[in-house]
Amino acid sequence: MTPLLPELAGLGDAEEIFEALGVPYQAAVLRAFRLHVMRRFGLCVEAFLAERPRASERERRAALRRLLREAHDTFTRSTPGEERLFRVHGATPPVRLRRPS
Repeated sequence: MTPLLPELAGLGDAEEIFEALGVPYQAAVLRAFRLHVMRRFGLCVEAFLAERPRASERERRAALRRLLREAHDTFTRSTPGEERLFRVHGATPPVRLRRPS
């Protein structure tokens, strides 16, 4: 599979992805909610790609930065139970992308 961006090729850790995209993060948030943050990010990326399959690399990079920041920030003010990203929390709600301001 071709990576969305060249700088993401071969990365595996959440911290590496944040650093490659230049998105600041709170280590405590990733320690506590790593799977949830990355699941939210993955769902948002899927929604973005479905909506903008021909986005340029520059547009993808900007969108991925914004989506990763939003996924992280979600868990600074919410809990996994409230977000229901995994079946154990009930049905996964559909992802609705916010328009950048």
